[in-house]
Amino acid sequence: MKLRKGKISILSLLIITAITILLMVLELSSKSKVKTKYFDEKIEAAELTLQSFKLIKEAVDSLNIPIDRINDPNETGLIGLQYSPITTERGDLNAKLTSTNPNFAALIVQLLRKAGVKNDDLVAVSFTGSLPALNIAVLSAIKTLQLKPIIITSVGASMWGANYPQFTYLDIEQVLNQKGLFEFKTAAASFGGEDDIGRGLSPEGRENIEAAIARNNIQILEIENLDDAINRRIEIYNNMGELKLLINVDERTTTLTGHDIGSGFIKPRQIKFGRGIVAQFSQSGIPVINLIDINHLAERFKLPVAPIPLPEIGEGSLYHEYRYPVGQAIISIVILFIILFIILRYDIDYYLKRRKND
Repeated sequence: MKLRKGKISILSLLIITAITILLMVLELSSKSKVKTKYFDEKIEAAELTLQSFKLIKEAVDSLNIPIDRINDPNETGLIGLQYSPITTERGDLNAKLTSTNPNFAALIVQLLRKAGVKNDDLVAVSFTGSLPALNIAVLSAIKTLQLKPIIITSVGASMWGANYPQFTYLDIEQVLNQKGLFEFKTAAASFGGEDDIGRGLSPEGRENIEAAIARNNIQILEIENLDDAINRRIEIYNNMGELKLLINVDERTTTLTGHDIGSGFIKPRQIKFGRGIVAQFSQSGIPVINLIDINHLAERFKLPVAPIPLPEIGEGSLYHEYRYPVGQAIISIVILFIILFIILRYDIDYYLKRRKND
């Protein structure tokens, strides 16, 4: 066989194309579904979250709190009122519905592992009454990974949050403690609202919050202004020991003051300025999990927005991913290179024509 000269023939190009397509089809059809990292921990946390939701629904029914089946279509009991005496600000109903997906606990496990926390690590936690379902998902992930939380809660809630005066987030937490699901609870609580001192609430609303803090035997934060609120919280966190992480669930007044901070995982020293708690933790070298802008966070991690019905536990990209066989891909590449080498060296069509003419 002689080396050819000139352009590669159409027949040779067609052969190369056909073989390439065949190898690609074989590779694409060989993908397999595999479990993601931390699969078992994610399942455990999500199941604990769902179990907690069921207990809260029972508590809501026992208190004769009506469930609005239009605004709470999955009948979770975790969607509150549009307006109540302890409503602090406007809220996005879709975000509240999105947060009731128990698979958020799996996402939080993933973020916690990304942060590098280990058993018995001390973590600072900032809650409000605005997203009680997400608070529960955080508690479930913390219990699953055997962490030790220091929780400070702003009791007031935005629209559709835990804003029933007789059943605030602190009461939700107390139910779950009494049922034995969690052994930890809020260490200190504030009013919430503007400057975290209840500004913007009526006297009745502030009285309702004070009563909720008292009946749940929780320390009330004695603060006078926003700077005082920030400093008092940091003091409580630091007095508990060496902190490895801060988790913030939609608390904006004290945590995000002075800087526009995105949602998700924030690396140590990623934030360079700001006087809020998140900025101060980041500047001191402590990682942060910032759970805000819930619909955006859900879309980013392929969780449904305002799902009806609630998704099954264990379904989706948080739990499974598709992988292609690396060995087969390498073999396919080698085969393709060999074929290309042969055709570039010896044009098949040219060779066949030579034989016919001979």
